[in-house]
Amino acid sequence: MQDIILLQYLSKKLHTYVYKFSLNQEILFSYCGVLSFQDSYMRNLSFRNYLLNKPQKSMPCLKAIHQKNIYCVVHTDEFIYVAGPVCFPASVYLTHNYDSLSLEENVEKYIPQVDLTTYLNDMIFLHHMLTGTESSPEMIIQDNCVDQDSEEKVQQNFNNLLFDNQENSVHHNPYDQEVREFSSIENGDLIQLEKSMQEDYDGSIGTLARDPVRNLKNLGIVLITLASRYAIRGGLSPEISFSLSDTYIQQIEDCNDIAQIKPLAQKAEFHYAEMVHDIKENQKGISQKQKNPRINKCKDYIFSHLHDRITVEDLALEADCNPNYLSQLFKQCEGVSISHYILQEKINRAKNLLIYSDYSYIEIATYLGFSSQSHLGTQFKKYTGYTLRQFREIYGRKE
Repeated sequence: MQDIILLQYLSKKLHTYVYKFSLNQEILFSYCGVLSFQDSYMRNLSFRNYLLNKPQKSMPCLKAIHQKNIYCVVHTDEFIYVAGPVCFPASVYLTHNYDSLSLEENVEKYIPQVDLTTYLNDMIFLHHMLTGTESSPEMIIQDNCVDQDSEEKVQQNFNNLLFDNQENSVHHNPYDQEVREFSSIENGDLIQLEKSMQEDYDGSIGTLARDPVRNLKNLGIVLITLASRYAIRGGLSPEISFSLSDTYIQQIEDCNDIAQIKPLAQKAEFHYAEMVHDIKENQKGISQKQKNPRINKCKDYIFSHLHDRITVEDLALEADCNPNYLSQLFKQCEGVSISHYILQEKINRAKNLLIYSDYSYIEIATYLGFSSQSHLGTQFKKYTGYTLRQFREIYGRKE
């Protein structure tokens, strides 16, 4: 009975069918909460036999129809369980694929699109509850999706590339230049960063794709990713760093002007360096002993909840310590009180929204948890010296 409850839970979560079969492929239970969805593919006995045929390995088995509609099959000693069909947002090519079945429009329109990782984790959960066996997304992909010759192909391509580079006297730029560039970000050293970028060598920076635009995009993504990690090492909040990285990478993905991609990545590097520089300036005089991982947790929590009302008790729960102790520790490490820091971050977020968005003043005040537009305006002028209107007129983007 517990397996039925589990199947119903997964069906409601994924909006698709779940089945329980006997070992001789007789349907013992089927369920789907979407009443208009009829999985007519399962009525095809040839396909059902292919689907339920036991694989060699005990992992959850993924099987597809035309590499599009995916079913997951879990075998136990007594029963066979199936969850599907689903489809994924992007192509996933499976080892087990059934092409001898025509796709039906009245079925296809109801098949839910699910995230690959979410689906795999759900199937791992199902498999574990039914068999007690541990598995992982990587193991399922390895058994169902990955070309077993891929490692050999990588080694072959690697050897060919080394040979071609040696024959043509091609080499990469020196590693120490990269160290200087990203250490500049970690140290918040804008002058050194600019100097390291201006260094000139006769090597190459590598080829990450055959298409020139895709290659530049990939290189830009690598630069931004590395910059974000070095900025974290320099003291930037991981949540802020990751969010900024996502923003720049999405901009690079949207950019198809080959002349703009590299400058955009370099702009991100300088942005990170400036943020680290500001942090180090603010922390001058604070000894290394005063830095505490609990404070980083608090700052990450504050950044992620700026639109909420944040209390010291919330932060103490996040940092797993006493509220009074946390207040003292925060003031000792940051030089300001928790409430001052929260307000300062809200003002910084308001500045960004005034510059880069078209939100009204009341919308910004509401989003950031201020009691009124007037309350935000008063605090904003106290910190910046400008009214909301003055700041937007001076610094806001011009159409």
